[in-house]
Amino acid sequence: MIVITIALFLLFVAYLSFWQFRALHGKTKIEIIVNIGLMLTAAVIGTLLIADVDIPSPAVPLAAIFEPIGKWIFPAP
Repeated sequence: MIVITIALFLLFVAYLSFWQFRALHGKTKIEIIVNIGLMLTAAVIGTLLIADVDIPSPAVPLAAIFEPIGKWIFPAP
């Protein structure tokens, strides 16, 4: 059942991508590349969520990067 759900999801993503690429006709290559990258990312994450794979939160690495910067800009009194 999960395989059918994933297949239907990927068909839906392919359908949406087809219509978006038709709208991007005549745009720059960077816009097309960014659109392809975002659609592939959405397809992979959506497929993993449908398959009940535990996806780690990106909050921990982002906090490790931005917390020192925040403390540097706004030091504790």
